[in-house]
Amino acid sequence: MRPSRALLAATSLLSAPCAMAAQEDEQVWLAQFSTIEVGQKVLLFTDVQLRFTDGADRLGQVLLRPAVGYRITPSDTLFLGYAYVRTEPLNGTPTDEHRMFQQALVRVVGGAGKTTVTSRTRLEQRWLEGRSGTGWRLRQQVRLDAPVAKGLNAIAWAEPFVNLDTTAWGQRAGFDQLRGFAGVGVPIARGIAIEAGYSGQYVNRFNVPDRMNHIGSLSLTIRR
Repeated sequence: MRPSRALLAATSLLSAPCAMAAQEDEQVWLAQFSTIEVGQKVLLFTDVQLRFTDGADRLGQVLLRPAVGYRITPSDTLFLGYAYVRTEPLNGTPTDEHRMFQQALVRVVGGAGKTTVTSRTRLEQRWLEGRSGTGWRLRQQVRLDAPVAKGLNAIAWAEPFVNLDTTAWGQRAGFDQLRGFAGVGVPIARGIAIEAGYSGQYVNRFNVPDRMNHIGSLSLTIRR
């Protein structure tokens, strides 16, 4: 698939749920991802995100996600990690969420300097402070990276979320949300790159209207 066609397909995927969404919001998400190699097989990963919501007017969510990875092949890595998520709704009660997660990152095709498809499968266990019950959630991301010019990559990915159980604190078994992204990646130094573009987040909600978030996404990625 040509990069332009892949981006068009991803944009169509993200736009399709908009017609069904009863509520929409414009947001800005800023992220910093670091992957540090410790020896030949062990990786240290960190993910810090600031999510500005409600017309991108306020900081509505902060996410901190460290993990340890073990490379089982040159292109396949297993991770074990933890995430802390602080959410402050505009007209709701703030929550502090803790997660453990297990993840498999697999390169399906491609490699450095080539069109590459990667798969990321993540299983999460979720707890909310002050609430009982563990929420299990499965996430599956498929990502395309395609060189389009010297120093410029087209990027597109999609990631559905599925809840595996129902909890007392509000998680409902079944389809949870769909996220996707279409944009570009630009290296700015050795091992450092910026990814910028549009991300769509369609959220399936219970007893309230569903949600469609239109997100301006900007990420700094560091690999050492």
